[in-house]
Amino acid sequence: MEIRVQGLTKIIKKQRILSNFSLSFTGVYGLLGPNGAGKTTLMKILAGLIDFNVGSVFVDDELISTSTTVKRTDYIGYLPQDFMIYPELTMYDVLEHIAVLQGGKSPISYHDQIKEVLEQVNLLDHAYKKMHELSGGMRRRVGIAQLLLRNPSVLIFDEPTAGLDIEERVRFRNLLKQLGKRHTVIISSHIVEDIEFLCTKIGVIKSGEVLFEGGPDDLKKKAAHCTYEMDVQLTELDEIIATRDVVQMNEESSHVVVRVLSEEPVGQPVSPRLMDGYLALLKEAAND
Repeated sequence: MEIRVQGLTKIIKKQRILSNFSLSFTGVYGLLGPNGAGKTTLMKILAGLIDFNVGSVFVDDELISTSTTVKRTDYIGYLPQDFMIYPELTMYDVLEHIAVLQGGKSPISYHDQIKEVLEQVNLLDHAYKKMHELSGGMRRRVGIAQLLLRNPSVLIFDEPTAGLDIEERVRFRNLLKQLGKRHTVIISSHIVEDIEFLCTKIGVIKSGEVLFEGGPDDLKKKAAHCTYEMDVQLTELDEIIATRDVVQMNEESSHVVVRVLSEEPVGQPVSPRLMDGYLALLKEAAND
C-alpha cells in the first residue's frame, strides 16, 4: 500500500512547518531529519490527528484528505513516541479494554486475538505485568500490539527507538523489520542507524522542506567523493575535531581512526555509509 502526499503545507502561528511537501511512502520508509524539521507534524497529519492548510493525501489511488484533514481509517495505525495508558492495569487488561472499545464485542471473544498480538511483539510471557512496571521499550511494544488488534495496512512510528537503551533498540528494530514484511511501515527518526538497518526507501526533510527522496544507496552517493578515513594520534585529535567535519571516531590500540567529510583529499578515500550521505546532504542544503 502506498501513501502519497502532494503539495502539503502546514502553517502554525504564521510559521510554515511544512512547505509544499510531496512524498510517496511505500515499503519500509524512513523519514529522516533534524529535530524541528517537521517530522512529527507530518506523522500526525497522516494519522488524521491534526489538520493542514493546503495539499492532498492519497492511499493508493484513493483521496483520503477531505478539505484540510485526513479521514480516519482503519488501515492506518499511528504510535507516538511513548505509549502509557492505565498504569495500574496489566497489559492484557489494557489490550482487552481497547479491543472492546474498538469492536464492541464481549471480552471473551478477544482472548485468542490478544494472545496472538502479544506473541507477535514477544510479550506473551509478560501479559499480566502492570503497565507502570514495564520498560519504555516494552510499553512501545504494547502500543504496537494495540495497533495490530485492528490489523492496519499502514503503521506509522514517530521516533520509535528514542530514549531506549541499546538492547531495547536492537529488539525494537528487529520487531519493526518483521512488521515490514506484512505492512507498509513509516518510521520518523533522527537516528540514522535505525533507518539504515530498517528502510528500503528514505525521505530527508529539513525546516519543513523535502531535501531528498530515494533509496539508501542514492543517499549514500551524496558523499561518494568526500568521505575519507584518517589515522590520527591522540595528541592530534583535538585539532582534527576543530578543523574537520568529523563523522565518526574509532579508537585503536595506538591511534584513532577518524572518518571525515572533506572536499579535498585527506587520508584514504572510503565507501560512504548512510550517515555520510545524510550529513553531506544537510551540509549542501545549509550552503545553498
